[in-house]
Amino acid sequence: MAGGERREPVSDEKRRVRQERWGRCAPLFDGSPRVEISNVKLPPDDAVYLATAFGYRYLRTRGQKAVRYRIFVPDPDPAAGQEALAPGTPVEVVAQHPAFHGLSARAARNHAEMIRGERNLPKLIAVLVVMVFGIAVMAVHAVNAGAPALLAPIVFFTLLVTALLLMLRKGLRTERELRERAARLSGVS
Repeated sequence: MAGGERREPVSDEKRRVRQERWGRCAPLFDGSPRVEISNVKLPPDDAVYLATAFGYRYLRTRGQKAVRYRIFVPDPDPAAGQEALAPGTPVEVVAQHPAFHGLSARAARNHAEMIRGERNLPKLIAVLVVMVFGIAVMAVHAVNAGAPALLAPIVFFTLLVTALLLMLRKGLRTERELRERAARLSGVS
């Protein structure tokens, strides 16, 4: 390396960058009645854990496509206030909060609620039905007309439907695991 500089390990660098992001977003949780954090500022998982650490809960998600805003409001539960960090808490202390280490039932419930709130089942099911219908129509047309050129779109849309179903399954599984973790941690607390 030039100038005899030493680089820190990748994991240390990632942790440092992550804490810098938390430090930029932590001042938003100053007791405001509503806090919005975009996925550009902070990844969704970190946003929900940071909100939980400061006594906020997930309300809803606003926005489309690439930029989405997660909206958090103060948690009315008195236990959340007792667990919450005070505004202005240093990032090093925030990083030690149980929410960031998978030890907070409230954080697991908030995270599961965020996953459920961002899933639009009616829209997804409608898209899947239309796609399956389209695949069937293309398959029938390919067989009747002897059009092997339709084979590529049929395969593509079949793979796309499969990917959507797998994503839906993963989201449902993650939500279930988070709810189970919350129940297990609540029993311990």
